[in-house]
Amino acid sequence: MDTEDKPRLARLTAIITQLQSKRIITAREIAEKYNISIRTVYRDIRTLERSGIPIVTEEGKGYSLMQGFHLPPVMFNEEEANALITAEQLIIKNKDESFTEHYKNALTKIKAVLRHSQKDRADLLSQRVVFRNNEANQKTSSYLMDIQSAITNFNVLTINYYSLQEELSTRIVEPFALYSTQENWLLIAFCQLRNDFRTFRLDRIEQLQIHTQHFEPHKMTLQEYFEKCREKFLYTPDTPLSYTQSNFASSLKKMNRMENVKIEAFNVIGIAVRTTNQNNQAAKDIGELWNKFIAENIAAKIPNKIDNTVYCIYTDYEGDHTQPYTTVLGCKVSTLECFTYHSFGNVI
Repeated sequence: MDTEDKPRLARLTAIITQLQSKRIITAREIAEKYNISIRTVYRDIRTLERSGIPIVTEEGKGYSLMQGFHLPPVMFNEEEANALITAEQLIIKNKDESFTEHYKNALTKIKAVLRHSQKDRADLLSQRVVFRNNEANQKTSSYLMDIQSAITNFNVLTINYYSLQEELSTRIVEPFALYSTQENWLLIAFCQLRNDFRTFRLDRIEQLQIHTQHFEPHKMTLQEYFEKCREKFLYTPDTPLSYTQSNFASSLKKMNRMENVKIEAFNVIGIAVRTTNQNNQAAKDIGELWNKFIAENIAAKIPNKIDNTVYCIYTDYEGDHTQPYTTVLGCKVSTLECFTYHSFGNVI
């Protein structure tokens, strides 16, 4: 075989594997994965078809393998096998029991197709890789797999949920997305009781029921959800420095009759970033700060919080508005006692 044909043969084999991994694959996905042109993708697909691979072309959508067609098990190279074993050690430390159990079962099936030499190396590697988070291997939830299934099948859920204030409520929700932070899983869902999206920690769910009832898929991406949350918080008053209902825009109109207002000092706990208005850097830094505040549910983690008002404070200017300054996002607290500064990372 010509040496120039070897890279293409490897690519053709990889394309077959890719076609088995999803119901439908677009030509652009294939081109981007292998760094080839769309024309080359078309040529590769024709080559596979001529070799007897039953590829179905859906006009305007992409390619798929004919239903019922399966190839022999795929063999993993050493690096791929090592990646799976490393991921296993990380997932074992996960706090959701359903996730760890299902991954172990899946990995057992994957190990079954490894070569004998790979199996020995996999066993050795599993003994030499350790993740130090959750060292007690504590399991605090067991609903992750059920919720994932409800998300992909658009099933309504009923959950009995304990708030951080230890108040129990029953919620009917439409699950939207999951994310993990600080070793905890969180569910983003549309709550029918609140008629709005809410975030629920899986370790606070006491009981969960999946209904046969389906809901209409929500017409937005997860990133669009985070952006809407950021905008929702962004247009609350930055700091209620007076008891008037003026905002920054109206204050600008009243510049000619501004007056000093004295307020009582109070404590704020939250996250902060050092930034500058130069080169529009502040827009990027503050936007990322809001995303972190929302995605990691910082407000729920603040101790001694008085209420849920979010304060955005600009302080510590080195000079005028063109010089570096600090932006703080946080909540008003009754005391700073028992507060550990490593809790949130970058905190004030």
